Amino acid sequence: MSRRVSTRALVAHHLRSRAGGGAIVASLVLVLSLVATAAPIALGLLGDAALRDRLDSLPATGRDVAADSPFFPVMPETDPFPPTDADDVWVDFLVALEGIRRGADEPLPDVLGEARAVASVPGARILEDPATQALTMAFSPGYESEIRMVEGAAPGPAVVADDGSLRVEVVLSRETAQELEWQVGDERHLGSDPLPYVVVLSGVFEPADASSPFWQHVPSVLQPSISDDGNRAREVTGTAFAHPASAATAAMLTSLGLRPATVVWYPTDVDEIDADNAEKTVAALNKLTSVSHTIASSAEGVGILSLKFDADITGEIELALAQQSSTAGVIAMLIAGPIGVAAAVLALGCRLILESRRSAMRLMSARGASVGQLRRLLGIEGAITGLVPAIVGASAVVLAAALLFGAAPPAAGLVPALLVGLAPVVILAILAPSAGERPLRADLSRRGSRLRLVVEGVLVGFAALALVLLFVRGYTAGVDLLLAATPLLLSLVACLVTLRLYPLPLTAVLSRARAGAGADAFLGAARALREPSIGLTPVLALVVGVSVAVSSGILLSALQTGVADASRAQIGADVRVTGGSFTRDQLGRVADVDGVVGVAGISGAEPATLDIDGVKRATSVFVVEASELAAVQGDGPGMLPAELVADAGASLGSGAGAAVPVVVSGATADAIGGADDLRVDGADVAVVGVTRGPVPTGVRENWVVIDSAYAESTLGRDPTDRTVLVALDEGAAPGDVADDLRTILGSAVRIDTSDEIADAIESGPAVQGVRGALLLATAVTALLSALALAMTLTLAAAPRARVLALLRTLGAPPRSATSLALWEIGPPAVAAVVAGTVFGALVPLVVLAAVDLRPFTGSSVQPGYGIDPAILLITLGGFLALAALLTAAVLLVSRRARAAGALRTVEEG
Repeated sequence: MSRRVSTRALVAHHLRSRAGGGAIVASLVLVLSLVATAAPIALGLLGDAALRDRLDSLPATGRDVAADSPFFPVMPETDPFPPTDADDVWVDFLVALEGIRRGADEPLPDVLGEARAVASVPGARILEDPATQALTMAFSPGYESEIRMVEGAAPGPAVVADDGSLRVEVVLSRETAQELEWQVGDERHLGSDPLPYVVVLSGVFEPADASSPFWQHVPSVLQPSISDDGNRAREVTGTAFAHPASAATAAMLTSLGLRPATVVWYPTDVDEIDADNAEKTVAALNKLTSVSHTIASSAEGVGILSLKFDADITGEIELALAQQSSTAGVIAMLIAGPIGVAAAVLALGCRLILESRRSAMRLMSARGASVGQLRRLLGIEGAITGLVPAIVGASAVVLAAALLFGAAPPAAGLVPALLVGLAPVVILAILAPSAGERPLRADLSRRGSRLRLVVEGVLVGFAALALVLLFVRGYTAGVDLLLAATPLLLSLVACLVTLRLYPLPLTAVLSRARAGAGADAFLGAARALREPSIGLTPVLALVVGVSVAVSSGILLSALQTGVADASRAQIGADVRVTGGSFTRDQLGRVADVDGVVGVAGISGAEPATLDIDGVKRATSVFVVEASELAAVQGDGPGMLPAELVADAGASLGSGAGAAVPVVVSGATADAIGGADDLRVDGADVAVVGVTRGPVPTGVRENWVVIDSAYAESTLGRDPTDRTVLVALDEGAAPGDVADDLRTILGSAVRIDTSDEIADAIESGPAVQGVRGALLLATAVTALLSALALAMTLTLAAAPRARVLALLRTLGAPPRSATSLALWEIGPPAVAAVVAGTVFGALVPLVVLAAVDLRPFTGSSVQPGYGIDPAILLITLGGFLALAALLTAAVLLVSRRARAAGALRTVEEG
């Protein structure tokens, strides 16, 4: 007695049987959904890491928002007695600074801390030994929290002694007190004899935290400045902290011609800056630093009436954002092709499922099954092999990201995984009506159909249009449709060209093999021209895969070369020193260090107004000694253009008529254009050189360089050097020289070489992320290509096995199996590799024209096209090896076909 089987049981048995194709598709969907969901999360984490890396590496002087002034804050009267309360002296100034901070746009009130200020009067001669000792008087509210007294006591407010002299108590660092030979309780006199300004050492301190950012803003406090060149007496200049209220007495020192100075800064909490608020932070900082802020009115007295702040951190944030945008652009252009390959391979996998179900579908159709029933049955299998693994993959990524990184993708970030999961359902539903038919292969016909010609013409037209628009538009920020679509369109054109051309030599081979004695070449060439399983998909996979491998190698080479060139230009010599203020005496002592053959200083960025034919714009002026800078720069890139280095800086150091000769940045030169009337702060200037690319003074793009001979007439003063460039003798050890430099310039200074800069750039998250993305894209396309070849061989396995069985009965050797398989995939594979190599060599030209890679190198000049054979060998060789390995495994399996089983199969077609 027979038992009735339910429809559900039949469907379940149908899905369980011959499930190999479904397992392949499910695995592919799982991998693609993992990548599709993880990609936006990884890009976000990479952006945060790049921003954090740049900000954490900044010194306090480059991180904090700061302002300098050649005045003291407005001070109260000292007649008849000086003030004793620090609030009476500083409160109005600090309240004004706090108002600026609180009034800044979000998120600056949270990013910036309360303002710190240090006012000083430098270089007052100590009358007890005026030839060898000098003292800088410093006044800073809140300095007490930065020091720890080791002897004596903190200074009290200035007082008027019984004899009418002014007595000011101070504290010195341990090293400074030792060098000045000053004991606690001893008195020193400043200025000239008639000036009753008595300084009493009340105590000695050491820093509460030597690594505190406070000391980077006042580097000369912990260690004295010592000048000892061997030609004159050793001179020691120390910096002493007095009671903050004693700042009101500094006017007595400035009356001797000593120049006061005040530095103000807002400590910046970089932890409050992340990828979400980085753009708002940049906008707020630009607004804060674009204007001068009122501090006091002239009616209140003489002193600081306004401050204009500078924020070097803005450029670093903008660079990190630009890196994130460029990373997205590079990845979008590179993955557009692989995305097309993934879709094609997914369609090929669905076709594999369809081929495995073809006999069942034919039987069901013959028994009266409707197209709708066939579609529902294949749709169920599509959901099992598509939606289920897609949900599993996306869920796994979301869970892992939440647990490991505390990150979550936006809702839109889950759409790609959903589309991947739905793809098998849609593809199988569309292919269901053809389950009982085998489509004829017409794409290798020499004449071709009219429809094929129209489609190919449209694709070529769109690709040409996209390419023209991309070159006309130039660099773009982030990702857009044109940027992503162009490489995919070009890869499709390359595939069409390959499919059109490779049958031509293959036809010639077939004609020659027809007259030969062997059967392998004849059958292989004939099957390669007519086998339906070989078409657009495997050729597209190989063309795109090889092109990604080649273009990745070329882009990595371009980045590596660009980083090396940019790092040399950023240093501008052999060694660059930053992180402090440097005197001419210190530079003279640096020049005497063993191994040093040249030294040059560059001032800090002095805000100025550039007048271009009556149109005013803000700029920054750097003051240099042109001859010294040309000597240390040598033949390499740097602050001066090559023509000025060749004449030893003479063009910059000598006047051009009545105008001041200047060197300008590329951005400033572009703004000037052909203008004739140029002025900097009212002084006539003439451009004698243009420098494009990175320079030792940082990422600032709008700047002007003048020689120190014109500083007074142009700026009203010769500002202090903030950057020191050092040229080393051949064979000198940079490490040994660095120790001597720190001894002279202070332990807190930052010393860099071009190799260190290059290593830092290449080890940063941004470059590492791009490098990893390029290598990952190469690996993924290799897997997709190998999978496409494997599926192609699998689809052709049955007819190949029947031909092979017939050949074996006729005495063909076992190697015929491998020969037939190689003939099926060999000709299109070779053609695709050649086309992919050519196409891959052209893609970087498109990338370099459309995506700005300068943020990765730290340069203002786009990296040039270049090929490093070693890098290209890694990417292209790795791709070919991986693809060949998986293909060989399938070939090995194909040789196991049994003749008897193959001969019992139905006739092909």
